[in-house]
Amino acid sequence: MALVLLTLSFALLAGLARAATTSSSSSLTFIIPVNPQILPNPPALLPPTTHATLTTSGTILSAPLSKHGTFTFTLPQSDSDQSYLLDIHAREYIFAPCRVDVAANGTVLGIWETFRGNPWSNKGNEKYVRHAEHDNNAPQKVVVEAKVVARRPLYEERPRFSPLALFKNPMILLALFAMVSMFGLPKLIENMDPEMREEFERQSRNTPMPGAVGAQAPSFDLAGWMAGASSGSNTGREDVRRRR
Repeated sequence: MALVLLTLSFALLAGLARAATTSSSSSLTFIIPVNPQILPNPPALLPPTTHATLTTSGTILSAPLSKHGTFTFTLPQSDSDQSYLLDIHAREYIFAPCRVDVAANGTVLGIWETFRGNPWSNKGNEKYVRHAEHDNNAPQKVVVEAKVVARRPLYEERPRFSPLALFKNPMILLALFAMVSMFGLPKLIENMDPEMREEFERQSRNTPMPGAVGAQAPSFDLAGWMAGASSGSNTGREDVRRRR
């Protein structure tokens, strides 16, 4: 019986000491603000697995997401000043990391935005700095806003169909040009002035191009060409016949 009472007394003293330490410790709260473009309603859109961590050499402090969209840390006391890296881990959203400097007694000295891949001394925008006139031994409650940067693209959006995208295909452009030439050119010739039409037909008959309108392709004399005659004369053909 005495052993049980002694055990209960030690447990009660430990609980009282823990409560006294907690009440004298400083707290740090990060609030997720509303961003109409990225995060319009943080408590409803963020999953329950969202949490924040304060990381330093050999120490990691974690805080879950509350129903009000906040993260609250209880800062412990240490032998020397500590510098923590704040990270907010969310599945679909990216938050800016912060540097948090904490004194040995657990009070927050300053909070700045930081940048990954840069020296630790490179500080960004200032979020909080403790002034010298404040009592360093008194516990404090610091509340700052976190910064949401962007939404992480987990799914690739399927491109929407656009009729204008068909005109980017060269085969479609060639088919359209052929249709316009086939149906539009005869109509254009019919609506031409008679004199201009006669001149056009005359020029088409005299054109050397075989594929032109109204032109006839000249016959090609293979035997004459092999005998050394030009394609426009029959000299080579007559020479071949005389030899025969």
